[in-house]
Amino acid sequence: MSHSEIPTVRPLRVPVTLVVGGSDRLIGLVSEAAISAQLLVAECCPSDAATTAAEMRPLVLVLPRDVYESDREGFDSLARDVRSRILVADDDLLDPIELEAQLAILMGEAESARPSWTGELG
Repeated sequence: MSHSEIPTVRPLRVPVTLVVGGSDRLIGLVSEAAISAQLLVAECCPSDAATTAAEMRPLVLVLPRDVYESDREGFDSLARDVRSRILVADDDLLDPIELEAQLAILMGEAESARPSWTGELG
C-alpha cells in the first residue's frame, strides 16, 4: 500500500462537558445526566477554566451561579472562544431530569455551531 493509499485517520471526537468550580453534588448530578447524553464529564477550578476548556473543547460549560456571576464576561467570552454553551446551575435547585434535558439541548446547539463536527471543514 502506497502512502497515498493509506486512509486518513480522523480524530475521535468525544463530547465533553466541563464543570467549573462545581460542588461534589453538582459534579455527581452532571455525571448522572451525562450517561444518557453520552458525554464525558471533566472538572476544574475556575482559575484553570480557560486552559482546560481550550484543551478539552467542551460542548457545555456547567458553572454554579456564584462562579458564573464572579466573572460573567470572562466565562461568556471563553464559551464563544471554544464554541461551547453555558449552563448556569443553582446547586440546590437542580432536578436531574431537567438537567439531562438541558445538557442535551445545549450539546446539540454547540455541535451545530462547530463546522468541524458537522463535516463542513472536511
